[in-house]
Amino acid sequence: MGGKSKSQTIGYRYFMSILSGLCRGPINEFVEWQAADLSAWRGSITDNTLSAVNKPELFGGEKKEGGIQGPFYLAMGGDTQVLPGAQGSLPSVKASIGTGTVSEFRGVVTLWFDGMVSAMNPYVKEWKFRVRRWSAGWWQNNPWYPEKAMIGLEGGLVRAMNGAHIIYECCTNPQWGRGLAASRLDENSFIYAANTLCDEGFGLCIAWYRKEDIDVFIQKICDLIGAVLYTDRETGLIVLRLVRDDYNVDEIPLFTPDSGLLDIKEDDAGSTDSSFNEVIGTGRSPINNQEFQVRAQNLASFQSQQSVSSLDQDYRGIPTKDLLGRVVLRDLRANAVGLKKYTVILDRRAWRIAPGMPFRIADPSRGIAAIVLRASEIDDGNMIDGKITIKTIQDVFGLPSTSYVVPAEPGWTPPPTDALPAAEERLIEASYRDIYRLVGPGDAESAPTDAAYIGQLALAPNSTSYQYDLATKAEGEPDYEVQATGSFTGNAKLVSDITATQTEIEITDISDVGPDTIDQALYIGDELVRLDAFDEETGIATITRGVGDTIPQEHSADDILWTIDDDMTTDGRAYTEGETVYSKVLTRISTDVLDIADATEQSIELVGRQGRPYPPADVQVDGDSIYGLTGEHTEPVLTWGSRNRLTQADQLVGHFDASVDGEAGTTYNIRIYTLDDLDTPIREETGITDLTWTYDATMQAADDPPAVVIMELESERDGITSWQHYHFRVILKSGWGYAWGLNWGGAG
Repeated sequence: MGGKSKSQTIGYRYFMSILSGLCRGPINEFVEWQAADLSAWRGSITDNTLSAVNKPELFGGEKKEGGIQGPFYLAMGGDTQVLPGAQGSLPSVKASIGTGTVSEFRGVVTLWFDGMVSAMNPYVKEWKFRVRRWSAGWWQNNPWYPEKAMIGLEGGLVRAMNGAHIIYECCTNPQWGRGLAASRLDENSFIYAANTLCDEGFGLCIAWYRKEDIDVFIQKICDLIGAVLYTDRETGLIVLRLVRDDYNVDEIPLFTPDSGLLDIKEDDAGSTDSSFNEVIGTGRSPINNQEFQVRAQNLASFQSQQSVSSLDQDYRGIPTKDLLGRVVLRDLRANAVGLKKYTVILDRRAWRIAPGMPFRIADPSRGIAAIVLRASEIDDGNMIDGKITIKTIQDVFGLPSTSYVVPAEPGWTPPPTDALPAAEERLIEASYRDIYRLVGPGDAESAPTDAAYIGQLALAPNSTSYQYDLATKAEGEPDYEVQATGSFTGNAKLVSDITATQTEIEITDISDVGPDTIDQALYIGDELVRLDAFDEETGIATITRGVGDTIPQEHSADDILWTIDDDMTTDGRAYTEGETVYSKVLTRISTDVLDIADATEQSIELVGRQGRPYPPADVQVDGDSIYGLTGEHTEPVLTWGSRNRLTQADQLVGHFDASVDGEAGTTYNIRIYTLDDLDTPIREETGITDLTWTYDATMQAADDPPAVVIMELESERDGITSWQHYHFRVILKSGWGYAWGLNWGGAG
């Protein structure tokens, strides 16, 4: 005998309370939280804030390793910070840590989280946090020159800090910097440098770690921005000088044998042993924390040297490819093959020359015309001989305003870590054929005729989106509920307009339309067609028009064709005629599900489509199809074929195919309108049982004979009419008047 099966535990969700120290605070903005290099939370927090992360599918959901879900509190690390008690489902930090004195963690940016950290795997993934700081966290909350502290790049996506501000704070902060008084700095030089860097769009995204000496870090910033920091001999103040092409050649000092040039001790014409014709720079994007490379090459040097001499440089404080391209060009010039280097000896008239300063020398006896040099190392000698020895290099240090270097783009683009909304969506009411295919013949035949069902169509936004959750609600229901999981729908677009009878069409933007979809249904607008053939090379598809419960219709270029047979999703609910249903497509990737707030809402008012009789087919007037009907008709005879939703079941019978024995109890209705009033029929014939009807002279006379009429034709069964009906124009032969004008005068 069989007994009740017991549920089996295959794994666990793991919940933890975790207190994370991010960095020294306070900061300006908390931007992103990553786990295992996947984005768990992204946004903007600028003050102490209670928030929540909702990524239960981040590591693949419960079929893999779960995700992260729960509330968190971010404390920005202010000087007067007080950690709060319990807030909602988030417990108190102090109560959770234990009894005794617990720090308020002032000066430290902290994140307090309580919730699910994984499933199936008890090990917490590596967490990373992206923060921004430029004006917060300065000593005594008094930032220097805050107007130019932040430099926006990449259209505001990157908020970088001004390098002059970084050096200023490193020099003056008494807690972790040099602790120099602001009066020790030449503020004007720092202001000039800050303004220049701001104008250049030269911002840095870089962290300082205590294991690195602060002086080493300052030198790294100077190297990145192209600057020197030195003590001025005249004022005794610390000067920040950007090495730029910002001078007038005629105004800088000139030293000749007659005006202070004592000797050129060494003449090194750019030894190839220390020069390069290619610089490869590596930066790091703060947006995705990924490294990127830019290379600059001296093609002329390639030709002359017949070899490549590369210099790899680490510029990981530079956040964008455009800026890195300019810096790489700058350093290629500075390390160029053939660049002239000199060690010059000057008398005391050169005492104002400082590191990074440009000056000129000229020595006709050596064949040296006036050349601009940039000072590097300076040896003041002693007071006895009065010589000043300066190591120099030919000046080529201006930062390019633009870069002609094309960054090397990687051949592989990392997949997105966030689920994106569907590229295209459509909510439809399912037909009887759809229900028959979805639930089988028994359930379809027993469904109440006034029942209504929905069908969701959706196109994947990218290749990593493999399915979606369908959330629906009926009008009056407060919340959406996920009712089903569906596959994305194949589709294509029409290249050009098509008529109602055209059977060869050209399609483009093709997704999952091909040999596998031959003999299946395509949905264009409100018309179902059958795909009979498809040429993948030309994009030409052959179709059968007006199948199922639809009639042939005209369609426009860019209208979408949907492959609905295998890729339509229903929520499994039976609605009633007249209800309005709302849906949202929640796209899934391996690490995420689209938040319901980010999904597009769609709606449809249901009409009980699946229970309605099929419309008649192959409608003709006097033996001619109503599509492209021409000429005059004295007593027009209408004929049509019958259709049967029950016996046709899942078969795709075309509009012009042979008649099918009609559904029991089906009759037909005809309405006739004049062109002057398309709302009120002049004649209405109902309950027609034959597949033919004549608008004879007696009827026309009784209708005050019209010259042109609009006819409508539909099916009816059990008091409900077909989902679609025909609407066509018929010209009546009625003497010389209208007919003569139509044929000869162009009346329409």
